[in-house]
Amino acid sequence: MVLLPPAGARPGDFEAQGFHESVRRRGIAVDLTEADIGLEPHAVGGAAAALDALALAPARARGAGPIWLAGISIGAFNALHCLAARVGGVAGALLIAPYPGTGDILAEIEACGGPAAWSRTPQARGPEERAWWRWLCEESARGAWPVPVHLSSGISDRFARGQARIAELLPPQRIRMLPGGHDWATWRLLWDDWLDCGPLAVRATNPSRPG
Repeated sequence: MVLLPPAGARPGDFEAQGFHESVRRRGIAVDLTEADIGLEPHAVGGAAAALDALALAPARARGAGPIWLAGISIGAFNALHCLAARVGGVAGALLIAPYPGTGDILAEIEACGGPAAWSRTPQARGPEERAWWRWLCEESARGAWPVPVHLSSGISDRFARGQARIAELLPPQRIRMLPGGHDWATWRLLWDDWLDCGPLAVRATNPSRPG
């Protein structure tokens, strides 16, 4: 699993915040690696290429099994870029308190009455986060989700309104909303909850069940 940090995080913060220990304590057989592609490559191709070069291609070269992405805030935003670009080897993604994009795009989505209607407008054909919003809309319309996407966030998160629009597009069973804001204490709670209730926990006891 590739961990994508929030803005302002320092190398080792996931370890310091107990994310690795939570996995070890549960005996979940997953390797965690951190990949910080920063705030610069906002275009889908740039973010996806950076993540592939930094973490995904080396993992594939080592013969790693299914690769999951777990991103927090801007890290989740970058994970969505990668999913929209359909980078090979990604088996699923966990979006923790995702940054939902810039105000102009969110305003367009609100003006259209929601992401599904917005995806049919000319504005939806633009670059940057428009591409991953459009990808989410397309996957939601198909309903197949070959790459499952999970969303976990705090009820009082400062990006809650945009996150609710993302949640509209996802299967309800893959959405977890718990008390908390946009901070490490909440993100740790959401991580532990997902480890207990999400697909990694299920596979530990029933490997044949899908995520």
